[in-house]
Amino acid sequence: MFASLRVKGWILAAAAALALGCAAGVLIRSAFAVRPASAAPSQGIPLPAVMYHGLLRDPALQGTYVIDPALFESDLLYLKEKGYTPVHIADLLAYVDGKAELPEKPILLTFDDGYYNNYVYAYPLAQKYDMKIIISPIGCWSDAYSESGEERAPYTHLTWTRIQEMCGSGLVEFQNHTYSLHEGKGERIGSSRKSGESDEAYTALLTSDLGQMQEKMRLHLGKAADCFVYPFGAIGEGEEEIVKNLGFRCTMTCDSRISWITREPQSLFGIGRQLRPPDCSSEEFFSFLPE
Repeated sequence: MFASLRVKGWILAAAAALALGCAAGVLIRSAFAVRPASAAPSQGIPLPAVMYHGLLRDPALQGTYVIDPALFESDLLYLKEKGYTPVHIADLLAYVDGKAELPEKPILLTFDDGYYNNYVYAYPLAQKYDMKIIISPIGCWSDAYSESGEERAPYTHLTWTRIQEMCGSGLVEFQNHTYSLHEGKGERIGSSRKSGESDEAYTALLTSDLGQMQEKMRLHLGKAADCFVYPFGAIGEGEEEIVKNLGFRCTMTCDSRISWITREPQSLFGIGRQLRPPDCSSEEFFSFLPE
């Protein structure tokens, strides 16, 4: 059980992070977004992906990682007009496994961290336009707010009850963003390796934390995640191999690039995503999309 004082501390920390637009995270993501752009395979399918976080109407709370819900709606309308179809990781796996085809112009619409405002704003818009989205919550925060019962759009995170509701719609897919390794300060950035950390200690840490989140998802959703979403885009030395050994079939990064998907399972690792900024139109932002 989480003590009420601890929950209140988390609430204040989350509110501050949203209000400031997670400014510190900008530097962290930039520092770790070092993977080269993938070359276009002759038989590959281009897969753009968009990275969102919070949606709030109050301009005072908007920033690098918090945009106006109206902008998200504009994005959906723009993508629909251009013939893009949002897909889930399950759709990518079905394609790789030879069980299904992908739509002509697939795209991933992803939300990191699992804020309650995703339920308030993103979920109704996904329903309105019948478009799939992917949310990657932080397990410890979902536990905390499930216990406290507090739901406030500016700062709280999704409860497991809300997660179950959205998952049941078929429009919202949930993936693993760690249970409690989402810190952007100190010796460890996200799930990356600390300086001097042994292979054994690092493997044990990831096995414990990611495994705890997988168990939470099995308990509440009846299924563990297939994809691991790196917090802050920070990838530790040897981390991808550990993640694969834990049974994940896909990873998503914060690299600003379009990925190429083939029937080869390896093509689902290291998927790049474009961070959606708050200060440009849909047409301007999606200028990176293939013609």
